[in-house]
Amino acid sequence: MNQPGNGKFWADNLIYGLATAGAGVFNWLYAIVLAHGVGPIWYGGVSTLNNVVAIMTLPASVITLAAIRRGKPAERLWRWRAAYGASGMVLWAILAGLARFLSQTFHVAPGLFLLFGLSSWPVIDFAANLGYLARARRYQWLGGLTMAGSGLSVADVVIAIHLKNPVAALGILQSLSVWVLWAVSVRMVASLTVEPPASRRSIALSAGVGVVQGLTTLTDGVVAKARLAPEAAGLYNGLATVGQALPFAAASLALVMLTAMLENPGGRKRWLRWTLAVYLALGLGLESLFLAVPHVVVQSVLGARFDPVVPWLAAYGGGMLALGTVLIFLAEAIARGWWALLAAATAGMVLWVALLLRAQGLGGLVHATALSLLFTAIGIVLLRTWLQHRAMTA
Repeated sequence: MNQPGNGKFWADNLIYGLATAGAGVFNWLYAIVLAHGVGPIWYGGVSTLNNVVAIMTLPASVITLAAIRRGKPAERLWRWRAAYGASGMVLWAILAGLARFLSQTFHVAPGLFLLFGLSSWPVIDFAANLGYLARARRYQWLGGLTMAGSGLSVADVVIAIHLKNPVAALGILQSLSVWVLWAVSVRMVASLTVEPPASRRSIALSAGVGVVQGLTTLTDGVVAKARLAPEAAGLYNGLATVGQALPFAAASLALVMLTAMLENPGGRKRWLRWTLAVYLALGLGLESLFLAVPHVVVQSVLGARFDPVVPWLAAYGGGMLALGTVLIFLAEAIARGWWALLAAATAGMVLWVALLLRAQGLGGLVHATALSLLFTAIGIVLLRTWLQHRAMTA
């Protein structure tokens, strides 16, 4: 434990882990208030709106990981901010053009997509700022922004459900919250030092991982809304809200691991080993609750109207446990330049979508998710073992 960088690694994990746990509590409170306030049908509607906007702003996930790999590129970032801001406006314009089609597909009023999409204007530059802070390992600030974002979302939904048109109000309030967070992040980034440039290939790999990582949090929820009846889709999205606590924790641990690997490549093996140990301890503990008392978990988070998902919680949680493992190995792939792991994860995403499109009913979608993610995780572990062996014998 006295090796270089160990203290910083554990301190970063503690700081950002506590912030992520706090954000997770706020996310659950968001789900609780929303589920109790609007019920399964509109819960599914709001989840769909959030997911569609997240898909449209998927470049934000790409930019964050690319910014982590690259670091702050210049002392004065106004050109970058102008480009990112323009990109956000273009994404909103694309969303506006697709609003009628999305409305027909997901049975949600087209104007709601525009209101929820207002967050896309600052979100690309905000995502870059988060990446700069992570690369500089300023986890106090990054954790503060993470908790603030989730805390503001709870305040938004608490206010919105008491207004005449709660869903429209929620879209406006959530967008305003992103603007506030962006403004704060701009001030934080101003004090960071400029990092030396990284290779384009490494940045491209980071971007590819960002795409896959972003899609993993959205895919099944969007398919559920498109293929299931409104109430069943709402139930499935409620199930996803609970189960995705596992990859949410994995993403936090993977971020700290990645920045530690980039700063101190000599410690990559131990950073990975410790990250997996902490994640599996947390994940298996949560999965044991899903197995032992699923009804208590569902009713505590979502309410009694979501009882139909109780039998599926453990199976869905198993799939999410596997997904979290994949996310950790993808973070390692960025540090080591292992494109093969990204290719394997992409193939796993294709398998997941294919099985989801063939599945029938809520239970079928759960089984498709659990099986595809389990197979993907096994494939990633086997491939990663081979890559490590090849690197050691080269």
